[in-house]
Amino acid sequence: MKAIIRNLFVAGAALLCALPGYAEEELNVDELLRAMREMTVSQGNRDVMGTIRKGRNRVPFSLSARGGTIVFQYKQGEAWQRFDVRIGERNAELVLVNNGRAQVMAPANYSRTIAGTDVCYEDLSLRFLYWRGGRLIEDPENSRIKGRDCYIVEVRNPNPGEGQFAWVRMWVDKENGTTWQIDGYGADGRLKKRFSITSVQRLSDGTWFFKQMRLEVRNPQNPNRTSSLNYLEMEDLPNRQN
Repeated sequence: MKAIIRNLFVAGAALLCALPGYAEEELNVDELLRAMREMTVSQGNRDVMGTIRKGRNRVPFSLSARGGTIVFQYKQGEAWQRFDVRIGERNAELVLVNNGRAQVMAPANYSRTIAGTDVCYEDLSLRFLYWRGGRLIEDPENSRIKGRDCYIVEVRNPNPGEGQFAWVRMWVDKENGTTWQIDGYGADGRLKKRFSITSVQRLSDGTWFFKQMRLEVRNPQNPNRTSSLNYLEMEDLPNRQN
């Protein structure tokens, strides 16, 4: 599987993977998630800049991939804050780094929001890629996103008390593997957040990277309504193909 998936996938930072067409009976969801994890550390070093935007609040951030560690930095006030995602075989460890000192993040802080936005540490990490027992959801009426036929992949949180989501659903393009939408559900079964890729950019090496992602926070009383909008917007990457 990993030999045929060519591109990065960082869920919370929403890097995209490329997956050739598979018959649904051939698709093993846990193998797919494993391959996504492996590809986050097999593409070499990358440094990208972007902005988290909520209304008039604009928060610069950077993302760097270094071997088995993804380094996130964001500007809060005049200071830059940092946290790392250390990727292992069976888990992703979130680590706060302050003045060169690293401290493993407590699960209670996974859902802490960043710099006045609704984006939290868990949103930018890879935590749900490590949840086991993923499955395909049969829902033909809701399997098309942006006019594209998608697999609907569901993974459940093995420790529902940790983090904001009890389970997550992803819409993965059957033809090119783009993950167009990610829905996160709470323990009450209601939709809490929806991540949607609104635009992408392609590099000359064939790698896809998101250009803009929209984050909708749903109303707790009526999850069909959006209570706030946030955007993750990336700067143009080098050697972009238009």
